Amino acid sequence: MTQPLPRLDVLRRLFDRLHAEDIRYCHWKSNEHLSQSFTGQTDVDVLFDRRAIVPLTRLLGEVGFKRFVVQPGRGYPGIEDYVGFDASTGALTHLHVHYQLTLGEKFLKGHRLPWEERYLSSRVWDSEFEIYVADPHLEVIALLVRAVMKLRLRDSVKETLGSPYITGGMRRELSWLAARVSGDRLLEVARDLVGEPAARLLPELVAGDRPSVRRLRAFGRRIAPSLDEYRLHRTNAAALQMMRRELGVVWWKVRNWYLDAPTRSTRTAPQGGLTVAFLGADGAGKSTVTGAIADWLSREMAVVTTYGGSGKGSASLPRRAMQEVAAVLRRLLKARRVAPTSRSPRTEAAGDPRTSRPTLPRLAWILSLSRERLRRARAARRAKGLGMIVLSDRFPQDQFPGWNDGPRLSRWIDKGPWPVRRAARRERAAFAAVSLSPPDLVVKLHVSPAVAAARKPETPADQVQRGVELLRLLRFPATTRVVDLNAEAPLQDVVLRAKQAVWDAI
Repeated sequence: MTQPLPRLDVLRRLFDRLHAEDIRYCHWKSNEHLSQSFTGQTDVDVLFDRRAIVPLTRLLGEVGFKRFVVQPGRGYPGIEDYVGFDASTGALTHLHVHYQLTLGEKFLKGHRLPWEERYLSSRVWDSEFEIYVADPHLEVIALLVRAVMKLRLRDSVKETLGSPYITGGMRRELSWLAARVSGDRLLEVARDLVGEPAARLLPELVAGDRPSVRRLRAFGRRIAPSLDEYRLHRTNAAALQMMRRELGVVWWKVRNWYLDAPTRSTRTAPQGGLTVAFLGADGAGKSTVTGAIADWLSREMAVVTTYGGSGKGSASLPRRAMQEVAAVLRRLLKARRVAPTSRSPRTEAAGDPRTSRPTLPRLAWILSLSRERLRRARAARRAKGLGMIVLSDRFPQDQFPGWNDGPRLSRWIDKGPWPVRRAARRERAAFAAVSLSPPDLVVKLHVSPAVAAARKPETPADQVQRGVELLRLLRFPATTRVVDLNAEAPLQDVVLRAKQAVWDAI
């Protein structure tokens, strides 16, 4: 049986401070699934008294919440986004700070209901979660009004074809609220908010299994003042803005799919972006930890992943083609190979690729890798400049040529044939582009040579030993924070410590 998720301590501390400082608030919608909100599975929607904005902003920072902003044109008036980190579980929680009730259609939220004071003055105490929540009578009225605002022509067509409009979470919320309201009290509250004609329809809408589109439209027509009085945009402008936003979301998803980015959110930090590099010897778990951090962050903020190494998985099409050709040639040579002798020409000619003059195929491979690094460095720099979190699995360095993602051709910049010198200078230019934006945070994942060799037995022992040693010797600018983690610990512990380091740096 699956164990229930623990409630987040960061939310408990937030609400305790709100009570201690007597800041008026109420959790104004989706109170049916507060348990999911308190465990970080869904967002937390809280309406605050706008007069408390200064002490509230201070309090949120002291509790550990950080403010994020959406892309221009994607936000809504009267709503701010804060993200909190729960240190004990490593979970993130997304807090929507509402100062006014901006709601309505998906991709628009084109109405503002002036009911804020009614929510705050009629709020009720939830003893299970020890917070103030909306009066269920008010909440069910707002739920049905929101349902009317979101209605579109296609919803009538879909219902005619057998697909009900009220389904899933909205249906569960309506049933949950129906069990907590009384007809007389509902009519009393509704008369002041939507007028007598609309109020009379509410008991039937709430009591039924789920109201049809036709009944919801009838309720919407009777609302007084008309919902048109609460519109924030003219009809044509609203339609255009909603279309732009919807197309923007589609484009964002297509772009992320093409870039193989894990981004599910467009929110960025107002103080700017961040580059985090995960380094370690072979077998330290760099890719695993990078992937875990990307999955963790991308639900709440804009994340881009990049790769600083030369592995096959990240290779561009030209380099991948070269690798495939090389693999075929190696198999053919292995099939024809004669047992070498001490005087074998192949053995005498072979040398360390880090010091011997590179062959033309190797030059082509290094040039292709340099172009990739240059492209990645520019893309990462742009993403960081736009406020995104850039997560890099490995990071190029030029302190130890030939090792740990360092340059291969440094010794050939001023000597050797012209093609070799030119390739060496191209490689140097790529590393110079990388150095323009050093990482803000480096997470070093340390393992012993024995553990690294056990995890990656295909890697030569001397290479493993050297990689472990050089990782400790790598140095970064004073602006880069370096965090050392013991990657031999259980993976969940390593990931939790990495989350803490990344959150502190944001």
